[in-house]
Amino acid sequence: MKIKHSVVLCSRNRERELRRCLDGLKKCGGKWMEVVVVGLDREKVVVDRFGGGLVVRFVRDEKKGLSYARDAGWKNARGDIVSWIDDDVVVGKKWASKLLGIFRGNPDVGGVSGPTIIPENMLENRAVFFWYKPRGLFWKVVGWLWVRLVLCGDPFEVGRIFWHGWWSPGSNFRSSLKIKGLKDVDYLEACNMSLRRDLVDRVGGYDLGYVGTSEWCEVDVSMRVKHEIGCRLVFNSDVRVDHKVSQFGVYVDRRRIVERLYNFARYSVRRMKWS
Repeated sequence: MKIKHSVVLCSRNRERELRRCLDGLKKCGGKWMEVVVVGLDREKVVVDRFGGGLVVRFVRDEKKGLSYARDAGWKNARGDIVSWIDDDVVVGKKWASKLLGIFRGNPDVGGVSGPTIIPENMLENRAVFFWYKPRGLFWKVVGWLWVRLVLCGDPFEVGRIFWHGWWSPGSNFRSSLKIKGLKDVDYLEACNMSLRRDLVDRVGGYDLGYVGTSEWCEVDVSMRVKHEIGCRLVFNSDVRVDHKVSQFGVYVDRRRIVERLYNFARYSVRRMKWS
């Protein structure tokens, strides 16, 4: 049977999370799905030992940065639809079927994302959610300012890029599950992002100029599909994953502040062309 759907997993030093993610994909997949794992020796061992019932292929990470790894994933994919998910997410049993149904029924849709629910006790694993339940007067004041100035007073909005370039984090919260139907959005979530493969090809794939953990490279490629080709990007609450945020593997590299600032600046320059 022809492969219709390829799922790209870029993983490094998180074998337990990778196995759990593959188990979830096995439950929702079929003969029409393949998984492309981009990683190093540890990840190859996981792939080699993974049981049947799911087509899993391994692609070696060249260690040039996450943008290279994500790009290598779709270039080695065979499906018409390519999804990128993080190795620390768990997909639901109907994730793939709901996703493909949206693409089949909406030819004007170029990309799809959905809820990326982080358990409340894991929100503190990502510094960017410090505003949610700040501790102490100082951080409560900082959090209040962050919500009003950076998140423009709308912290639970979904799929929006604010005027200054920052993203809305609403898809990480259970409130996003209440959204009905297809919601047009500005960008797709990096850990739950699906695009038509031919459109990724048309925009030239990922911008390999992003460095290190390559923040914003995913937003960049999805927004190029929207602005350069004119296809819709949509959010649908049925396309849900649970994001069990890990602080291992690539997470450690997020401490490279200079790299992250460079990536944001690179994205901001490109975004100005679409404004």
